[in-house]
Amino acid sequence: MRKIYVCMLFLFLGLCINAQTYKDSYKFKEHQVDNFINEVYGDQAQKVIFSNKNLYTAFKKLILERMEIARKSKVQGKKLPKITAQGMLDTYNSDLKHDFSFHINNFNPLKYKLVFFDANSFRMYEIDNTDYILIIRPQPKL
Repeated sequence: MRKIYVCMLFLFLGLCINAQTYKDSYKFKEHQVDNFINEVYGDQAQKVIFSNKNLYTAFKKLILERMEIARKSKVQGKKLPKITAQGMLDTYNSDLKHDFSFHINNFNPLKYKLVFFDANSFRMYEIDNTDYILIIRPQPKL
């Protein structure tokens, strides 16, 4: 009986260690979508994005399915444009600012003037002063 407990203990510890391995990429979560849109579009978010079902769905698919943050090591040797060099999308919210520090869980890629809705190109941007890149996959053709 004691051997069974010892074996189960090692099996459990092995599973715990395996579950804590580091992921090389981060996908955005559904609860972030509305927060990102509200931050960028401010009091115009309802009028510009949320009231247009097709546009809201496009933004949701963009954030959840086509974007991810990955380690730079995935693209070693490639020179990528810096995300801040693209400028801020501050048309609707003039208070938008570059983040002073990077936190993967609340980084909002919509704040930048990036090419989001292009059916032909795969884009990558270096997130300034980090070991991360933003990947935007092409929009699927209908």
